[in-house]
Amino acid sequence: MRIIFFDVDGTLSSPCYNVDGKLQIGMSDEKWAWYCDHYREDAYRWCKPVPQVKDYAIKAKAAGAKLYVLTTSGTQIETIAKKKFLDEKYPGIFDDVYSVLHDDDKCPFILNKAAQLNATPQECELVEDTYRILLQTVVAGIKSTHISTILTMDDNAQ
Repeated sequence: MRIIFFDVDGTLSSPCYNVDGKLQIGMSDEKWAWYCDHYREDAYRWCKPVPQVKDYAIKAKAAGAKLYVLTTSGTQIETIAKKKFLDEKYPGIFDDVYSVLHDDDKCPFILNKAAQLNATPQECELVEDTYRILLQTVVAGIKSTHISTILTMDDNAQ
């Protein structure tokens, strides 16, 4: 059984946010909390899907893999906004969407989910943009695939 987990920010989503009428790719944690509260379920409205990652997911699903989203969210509204983005840009691709509070919770989550599915860590993969988290998965025996969306950014993002 092949089980693949996909991160959202910087992996499934090429980040682009409307801040004070200008599109930008990131912000401080404090500003992000305000942004999510202000835009609510539309917080990812200006984000774009990453075509290469979408193609990878579609091919993996066609080959029989179980596909999950595993994202870090600080609030329920952030999770709702991510789910809306996924429903609009990746309809029907993922088997479920999971949220953890901290990035460091991803590896233990994957190991737990693998055990629930009677799978080994080696049957799992994390598609992610954060090196530190990818290194944790390697140590745990989980395949890691690094994604960098820097070249997929919209030309209008600053």
